[in-house]
Amino acid sequence: MKEILFIVLLAGGLLIPSALAKQWWLFGVFMVFFICFGIVEWIAVAKTGMTVSQHFWKYSEAHKGSAWGVLIGMLVSWLALLAHLGSKLFKKK
Repeated sequence: MKEILFIVLLAGGLLIPSALAKQWWLFGVFMVFFICFGIVEWIAVAKTGMTVSQHFWKYSEAHKGSAWGVLIGMLVSWLALLAHLGSKLFKKK
């Protein structure tokens, strides 16, 4: 159940607002992300029996420092994307 909620929140949080705003190029970028991620997820489970998240969680148990590095890198990247997309909104006139 938690996994379904996670997927709904992740996909919904990216796809629904961009669709409602009719930002179809951005919507397309997020769709490509989800399609690619879904394919990699399917391959990971088919080959190893574990999802991408499960692989990361297993890795993080043995490599806490570098796992934090991955999470921080992801946070920095998303914040950079948000700053880039919002740069015109944040500028004072």
